[in-house]
Amino acid sequence: MRARHVVLVALYAAFRLSAASSAVYAQDADAWRAPFAAGEEARRSGDAVVYASEMANAAEAMPAGHLNRPFVQYHAARAAALDGQGDNAVRWLRRVWDEDIESLMISFAPFDPAFSAISDSSGFRAVMDLARDLSLTTRFLGGNVHLIVGAGSNVLVKVAADGVLMVDTGFSSALPALQGAIRDLGGGPIRTVIVTHPHEDHMGAAAELGVLADLFAHPGTAAAMAEPYVFMEGLSIPPKANSAMPDFQIAGDTSIVFGGEAIRVMPTVAHTAGDLSVYFTESRVAHLGDAFLPGNPMMYPGTVEPDAFLDRLESFLDAMHPETVVVGGHEEATDLDAVRDQIGVTRDAIRFVRASIEDGLTIEETARSGQDRFAPQWTAFFYQLFKQPRD
Repeated sequence: MRARHVVLVALYAAFRLSAASSAVYAQDADAWRAPFAAGEEARRSGDAVVYASEMANAAEAMPAGHLNRPFVQYHAARAAALDGQGDNAVRWLRRVWDEDIESLMISFAPFDPAFSAISDSSGFRAVMDLARDLSLTTRFLGGNVHLIVGAGSNVLVKVAADGVLMVDTGFSSALPALQGAIRDLGGGPIRTVIVTHPHEDHMGAAAELGVLADLFAHPGTAAAMAEPYVFMEGLSIPPKANSAMPDFQIAGDTSIVFGGEAIRVMPTVAHTAGDLSVYFTESRVAHLGDAFLPGNPMMYPGTVEPDAFLDRLESFLDAMHPETVVVGGHEEATDLDAVRDQIGVTRDAIRFVRASIEDGLTIEETARSGQDRFAPQWTAFFYQLFKQPRD
């Protein structure tokens, strides 16, 4: 996989540990991690029976409401399909949908060769058809900016007299429901789309929307769109159509005027190679993409030098109104204090890990010595980040 362009999902990316750090899993209090790691090892070795068993165990052990729960459930579904358990595969896909954390993750299944044996079954087709009845919720945030939830990621829309500006698109399968929600808000045609980063739950409908709308994205997103999108090993979808390619590539701090409001767009590359953050200056609403996830204990600057990313993000926040409503890529809207708190914890963890490396501690020793302050998988992630050579 191309590590710079592909991060599986926000939290899982932070848990990609080397074999040398496997002991960290055993000491993690989260019961799902050990069977998940065992399931991944079985998948890599081609053992479908163990893959199915361990991923089912991991999915059952995953805490309710956890952001990564649908990802683990999807693994359980594809593992069951590979093991010839068609009914169980459909059952796991249905649970992804019913629990409504990221229901539209099932949109990857038609592209997944793991499901080829059951793709024509009535049960599989029935689950795939659920998106037709997708229900989205809207929330007014400020000015004429609204949050739309349920399309796979948090989507912001600014409803103006001459049309709509959208931040992120959700999955392609959610577009009809998204267009309906916009009509219910009194919105007209979608004129402008800003993509925060190149993950399918944020850019899935870019090709459809790009036929008529102006698309803005980071050059890293443009590069990723031109390549197959790898969701996980063995599962990819084709490159985006030409209509998805950005009309305007944003590589530096930029202002867009739409509906009489200046909208500031800032590269905040960290989570992927193409992250943008967006601030509606008069409406006092910010969308930080997956660079900020409220449920995370800290941030994931996995593709860049973390101090520079945190400095850049803080400077972006400092220019915002103190009462700005902040939207991450997923979860509930929050405020600037929540973002600054997460930055602070991230800086503390970075300082701790760097000091541990200077003291000659191993990755396991670092995780153990900091476990009262930081989750072991996060200290292990930063340990590897600082120990590996940077390109």
